[in-house]
Amino acid sequence: MTQIRTMMDERIEKELTELYNEGATPGNIKDALRLNGLIQAEDRQRSFATRALPQYYVGNRKAKTVMVMLNPGCGVKEANQKFKEDIKKRSLKDACSIENYHIGSENFGHKDKERPDPFDVKQAFFLRHWKGSGITLPKNLNPKCDKQTKQDAKEAVLTQKLQLELIPYASRSINKLNRQKIGLLVPFVETLFDEIFSEKRKYIIFCSNLFEDIFKAYNKQHPDTVIFERSVSFDEIGNRSAKCSVITIHYKTHKPLKAIIAHTFPSRALSYRLMEMYGELCYREYIKK
Repeated sequence: MTQIRTMMDERIEKELTELYNEGATPGNIKDALRLNGLIQAEDRQRSFATRALPQYYVGNRKAKTVMVMLNPGCGVKEANQKFKEDIKKRSLKDACSIENYHIGSENFGHKDKERPDPFDVKQAFFLRHWKGSGITLPKNLNPKCDKQTKQDAKEAVLTQKLQLELIPYASRSINKLNRQKIGLLVPFVETLFDEIFSEKRKYIIFCSNLFEDIFKAYNKQHPDTVIFERSVSFDEIGNRSAKCSVITIHYKTHKPLKAIIAHTFPSRALSYRLMEMYGELCYREYIKK
């Protein structure tokens, strides 16, 4: 069974063509340029990388479990300079090869397995208690487990789930958005929903508190698409406050899907143990009738 062609495919194809710029030099991604001012720009740089390979997703596009991040975290200047390196790393013959782009995105977790990244490993701890997620994690995964076990866990979450990026263009971490320009993200939300609803999903997790503001902005243009069912705060996460929101997405003529906003997911203060606790509490809210 072939993958349904989605808005994301169309965006990738268009942006690879813009980047390739007839092979002479990397060109600018026009949609990345349009987002200038959405976040606070680094000194003398645009808000997002406009000459870097966009990272729309990694993993299995047919996966039962979808986790959505804000965007790839990387300095703008660094990302722009790594364009040719990324082309080589993904084994692309040229930047216009959407087929090889997909192969690179689907297999990224295998190639990146040995690179230390606590954030990716934390995803495994967050998802550990999500039953039937379609992700096979090591049974001996624990905060003090050996390096190999953590590498295996990282590989599993990066290849067996679908990880989407709301904004596929690199920047430093996003702490806040310019409310006057947040409407610029509506087409990107549309692309997300189109991809999510293209397959049968079991769990959909939006991994930032900023998604609440983003979805409210989306509802202004597309009323009643995202219904906020309830928000829950947890006191059980050590001495830290944690929160999640349960939502229902009504997208076009598709059957509505339940999802969750994991507000506290990006917190660097969450250790592996606390991330596992937080993930389990979010799971309980997700399955609650």
